[in-house]
Amino acid sequence: MFGRGNWAVAGLLPESLKDFSICLADPARMAAASQLAAGAAARIFKTDSMGLNPYSGPRLDESRQLDEAQQIELARHHVADSLDGAEEILSPDISAGPGFGHSLEAFQIHSTIPWFGLWAVANEWKSTSDLPSIKEQNSYVLLERPYKFLQPTDKRTVDERAEDFTAITRTQVPVLLDFHEGRVYIESTDKKRIYAVMVALSRLGAQIVPVAWNYPTPNWTEAILNRLHEATSFRDEFNKRAEESKRLTEKEIEKLEDREMESIVSKFFSMTQLNTGVWAGISGPARIRLHHAAPPVAVRNPPMATTLLNLTADAAIVSGALTFQESITITTKSGTERNIRRDIARFDVNDRINLTEIGVAMLRGFDMASHKKDILREIRETRQVPPIPQFWAGWLHQLSYAVLTIEQSFREVLELDGSEQGGIIPIPLSSPPEASAKP
Repeated sequence: MFGRGNWAVAGLLPESLKDFSICLADPARMAAASQLAAGAAARIFKTDSMGLNPYSGPRLDESRQLDEAQQIELARHHVADSLDGAEEILSPDISAGPGFGHSLEAFQIHSTIPWFGLWAVANEWKSTSDLPSIKEQNSYVLLERPYKFLQPTDKRTVDERAEDFTAITRTQVPVLLDFHEGRVYIESTDKKRIYAVMVALSRLGAQIVPVAWNYPTPNWTEAILNRLHEATSFRDEFNKRAEESKRLTEKEIEKLEDREMESIVSKFFSMTQLNTGVWAGISGPARIRLHHAAPPVAVRNPPMATTLLNLTADAAIVSGALTFQESITITTKSGTERNIRRDIARFDVNDRINLTEIGVAMLRGFDMASHKKDILREIRETRQVPPIPQFWAGWLHQLSYAVLTIEQSFREVLELDGSEQGGIIPIPLSSPPEASAKP
């Protein structure tokens, strides 16, 4: 988190905040959902599991050492809750002990706004080596024949020895819940993992709503990119840089004295100002189609993209990275004023913008570079480092603002009126995450 990444966005019913809050304050329920229990289940039952840690303790589960009896108790508690929500009475030394979050405060990242943060930990039981070759080797050494020629009882013997070479791989991702706006943000592109997180949240009372990016325009992702490019400013400057790139290497091209313009032509091949004052720039990685029937050409270099778009009358942008900026005037230490561009958000616009099978909208290649710069500047000026909750709350606030800016900008580019839906909107899903919380 706090840098370039890929985020899955799901809907969230604000009305489910009450049930979610009750579950977070229930030690028995949170013990079942915790990474402490999920890790125990993975070890005891040699199975995949998903557990949760509070946002302020990425590896909080490691602060508690469990004996074998405690591991078995927690593992059974986790599996029973995962299967049917069965409530089991935990021994007091586990339910009251450290190692997992069991209070509302442990997960809430803002004191007055219903914002929550946590780490979703995926435990996968995997071979740390090539398991078939291990079995084959053991078969040759122990029984002097290939594994395929072993009797079932002999295979079990070989399989048991091979288990010594397996281990649990741990992967964890940050999750943000905004009950005010009704959104869940999960930093992952893995469908299985995203769905597992949604199910885990559902078991804690958070009602997840399937959503998708959608606008009432055919091929709307391509339409947005090409409408922006058609209205681009600085077309002459882009063309000039493209011509220079044909003759000169990148080091040989003389940089412009205007630092703002140099930043634009070196990073983008289109830059368009919207009615809101926000600027939208298109850069690589991009795909450009030269003719209607031709396959798209992948391109990263902005001058090359400009060259390709100028080759034919039918040339069009199929996909690209889109950056929203605001142009602001600052006063330098010498007292002079100059314009700078501050990134609001950057993300990839392409045909993978939705994962409709699990009902999430995607922010691929998403970044808010200015957010990190602003925090570092504040630390230098105040000589104080913000508390951990403030880092998380600040990121969620800017993330929510960035998504709103993207939604509104797309509506403007597509010239939608107030009666037409567009943005990240709810969609019907044949099999939404099913789980019933028991607050």
